[in-house]
Amino acid sequence: MKKYYPGIPDEHFERGAVPMTKEEIRAITMSKLRMEDGLVGVDIGAGTGSITVEMALQTPNGKVIAIETNEAAMDLIRKNLSLFRLHNVIPVLGKAPEDLDIVEPVDRIVVGGSKGNLPQIVEWIAGHLKADGIVVGNFIVLENAVMFIQGLKAAGFDCETIQVSVARGRSVGGVTMMEGNNPIYIVTGKLNKEEEIQ
Repeated sequence: MKKYYPGIPDEHFERGAVPMTKEEIRAITMSKLRMEDGLVGVDIGAGTGSITVEMALQTPNGKVIAIETNEAAMDLIRKNLSLFRLHNVIPVLGKAPEDLDIVEPVDRIVVGGSKGNLPQIVEWIAGHLKADGIVVGNFIVLENAVMFIQGLKAAGFDCETIQVSVARGRSVGGVTMMEGNNPIYIVTGKLNKEEEIQ
């Protein structure tokens, strides 16, 4: 099997008209997520499945559940899973958290989209993430990032927040011009162990 590293180039994925998390953001997300082999992960608002693929490649003996509401996006997820020859992913067409039929606690969660359900998703995370688990949320909208942070903190999580702005060079008339992508808020949550012990 071909070896892939976090931050797989964008052009390796089928994209269609569905927005995709750019490779630099995926590289940082995977660094924060600390995905390991044998773990169970959930990708909420999976879009094209680019982060789903990154997660699944890191846990060949585990599994990833990818939930997405958009049928066109779900088709892309399946195409990308086929492209990367991944068989450890369970695609779910539906809305989180009500269509996530998961009983056992999970190890890692990524939130890439919420469809207005962010408070309910945070509540689900608090009830389903293992004590030593990690959740990472990627947000383009400040208010959603704040809502996510506040919800996690209220549930006993410690949060780290970074903002990432990536500019990519392109050739214009023999010179290089930098074009910026939208800044992204990346929020990483872990349970506060000291608070848990008390």
